[in-house]
Amino acid sequence: MKKYFYIAMVMVIIMALTIIGYGIFVNYKGESVILERMNNRSVIVNATTVKIRQIHAQYEFPEASMYSRQSVDVIAKVDGVITKKYTHKNKYVHAGDVVVELTNEDLPLKIKQAESALRRAEAVELQAKNSYSRYSSLIEQNATSLEKLDEARANFAAAQADTANAQAQYEQAVLNQGRLHVVSNAEGYVLVSYREEGNFVTAGTPICLIGDFKSLWFALNMEDAALRSLLGEAGEKGNFTLSFKRPDFVKAYNTEYSSGNRGNKSVFAVDIFGIYPALSEPAEMRRVVFNVYNDAGILEARSYEDMVLTANQPRYVLSVPVEALDNNYDTGNVYVINSNNELEERHVTVGAVGEKYAEILSGLQEGDIVVVSGIDGLKEGQKVEANMEEGEE
Repeated sequence: MKKYFYIAMVMVIIMALTIIGYGIFVNYKGESVILERMNNRSVIVNATTVKIRQIHAQYEFPEASMYSRQSVDVIAKVDGVITKKYTHKNKYVHAGDVVVELTNEDLPLKIKQAESALRRAEAVELQAKNSYSRYSSLIEQNATSLEKLDEARANFAAAQADTANAQAQYEQAVLNQGRLHVVSNAEGYVLVSYREEGNFVTAGTPICLIGDFKSLWFALNMEDAALRSLLGEAGEKGNFTLSFKRPDFVKAYNTEYSSGNRGNKSVFAVDIFGIYPALSEPAEMRRVVFNVYNDAGILEARSYEDMVLTANQPRYVLSVPVEALDNNYDTGNVYVINSNNELEERHVTVGAVGEKYAEILSGLQEGDIVVVSGIDGLKEGQKVEANMEEGEE
């Protein structure tokens, strides 16, 4: 009886071991199949061909201050009370136009006093001159001493100096009388009026601010490579379009708009006023002064943010969509799909960057296929299935 019991136990153990072994085999085989399937899995990505395209180079910058070439304060040059204003805010004035009229009741008296002092000085000078002439004649007759002649000569010279000083005082008084009419020393619009009728002002007090915002300047410090990428073959003669990512055209001076303006959709023509140092001189950094044409009256002399300069001159270059670089132009890495439908991470040198495409200076050749979307999570050697984009410009 025990014999059959042991036989049964052995059979149970054998069956248990068989089941365990089979389970291990199935599990191993399943993992191998899954791993093989994972390795052979293809990720679907959007891709495009590296080729020659037309681009307009762009340069983005976070902030710049616009300033006017003609923006000056009109200054009172004498004391007085403003009795009449000839201008108002946003009025256009020419150089020499009267801005305000002042009254100074002391000036007429000062002119009379200066004139009287001048006449006395002239009389003293005439007397000194006659005395000097008399002593000059007497010295020729040996009828006086050299000391007397020298004294007469010194008195005459002093009298001449006093007359010249009195003449200057008189002319200054007359000039100050004319300065009661405060005139503009520039052509442009009245941007700010600081004083009103009835206000007393002293010499040196600003009356109003005159400026013309039809043409504005701004300056950027640019790396040489970035500047040359923006300029291209046009060089300093290049012209551009200025746009704003987040238009903020709030007016600080409350100047008027011109007809035909496009409001927040406005873009502005720009050219280069100067590059310092010049492109012909070696330098890593350059200061570039741009001239902005603001005929629509949208902009004013103030700071603006988030701007983009776009070159108007097109260029035809080897390029890829900016998405292929994952918008990281400094790193310059792209994924290339090889003939085995596997990814190769390739380092490239980026040149000019446009709105849609970036110039490739090295690292790729025409006909290469690059991934343009779904880049996050990809790795070199990964199998992919390319969904080629169509309708490229």
